[in-house]
Amino acid sequence: MTDGHPPTLTASGHERIQSIDVLRGLALFGIIVVNAWFFGFPMMKAAGQLDMDTNGADTVAMFVVMAFFQFKFISIFSVLFGFGIAMQHSRLIERTGRAAGFLARRMIILAMFGLVHAVGIWYGDILFQYAIVGMMMILLIQTPPRIRLALGIACMAVSMLAIFGFGMLAMIEAPVVADPVVADPDLSLRGFEAMRAGGFDPASANWTAAEIAAFREGPFTDALLFRTTIWIFATVVFFFTYGWHVLGLVLIGSWCHDVRLFSPERRELLGRLAIWGVAIGLPMEVLLAIAKLFGDLEIWQRSVIDGVHDLSSAVLALGIIGVVGRACAARRMPLSHGLASVGRMSLSAYILESILFTGLVSFWGLGQFNQLGHATLFGASIAIYGLVATACILWLRHFRIGPLEWIWRWGAYLGRP
Repeated sequence: MTDGHPPTLTASGHERIQSIDVLRGLALFGIIVVNAWFFGFPMMKAAGQLDMDTNGADTVAMFVVMAFFQFKFISIFSVLFGFGIAMQHSRLIERTGRAAGFLARRMIILAMFGLVHAVGIWYGDILFQYAIVGMMMILLIQTPPRIRLALGIACMAVSMLAIFGFGMLAMIEAPVVADPVVADPDLSLRGFEAMRAGGFDPASANWTAAEIAAFREGPFTDALLFRTTIWIFATVVFFFTYGWHVLGLVLIGSWCHDVRLFSPERRELLGRLAIWGVAIGLPMEVLLAIAKLFGDLEIWQRSVIDGVHDLSSAVLALGIIGVVGRACAARRMPLSHGLASVGRMSLSAYILESILFTGLVSFWGLGQFNQLGHATLFGASIAIYGLVATACILWLRHFRIGPLEWIWRWGAYLGRP
């Protein structure tokens, strides 16, 4: 309870943990800031695999995002996802003696939301991947907390190695193809023909030109083709690399629930997380961002940085959780009401962010795809989050939960929430 607002309840009548809602709302802010590049640029350009012209403001924006946002807030979201699964499991076991069916229904519905989001709105969806991780957690949640903590740490180690290895794949030289179309690409090709002409390489000139045209100019079928193809590609990469990071932090998040991290008696632990997480993670992330953005790096050096970044971003994320948790406990968290409102409607807010941003860049909206720089996209992400937060605050004045949360709970509880 913060800012004089009365406590809110979950669908089952339990009082909500304000820190969780605030953190979830904050995580969605950080996520949209990072996702802005993937909304506004071709996939490989957003991922830093293509050269781009930047001015001073764009360089500053890139540094800010890399040092203070990238991987941090999706890491926070992963911890909260695991915390939520453990909390629901605990409450259901206490009340009914079983939880697997309920959790499975929740994850199936979440996966369906993810598929609709990925195919119909934006390829950068994370709901489907989280649903798969959640299904895995239905089994893992039954193991002792210390085992889950150990498994989480092990998954983080695997993630570091996987991301390093994936980066090192760039050292494998592709065979030289003496195809005149590839050597002198026809940038007028569209859709599947452009993909094929580019050797189904998302970094090829054919693919990139056609991807820009599909999202900026349409038609819908071309945009659907690129959106679906890129999502499949990204999903496969996720489960071989960053998925280990997510699973590790989800496991750690479930352990955080079992040790009652946000209870009054655990404020000392939150304080330690805040101090050590920020003291270790923040300097490392700043140095890594400087090296990656301004250094003349070999492939192996960039791969090492990416691997270390995978770990240091998680450390900083835990530090942010500690800082926000302590601030909420002391009722000194700025903007807590707005952040908590977004957190209570996190599913609806996440989808609304995507709709608004795709409306800015896509052919059916303002058509600004690949037209805006990093600094402009950074500003746009802040503006869009502000609109989403305002919508959430207004909605919750009249309704107890968000519209998509209502559908999700209706399906999980097999009845009106």
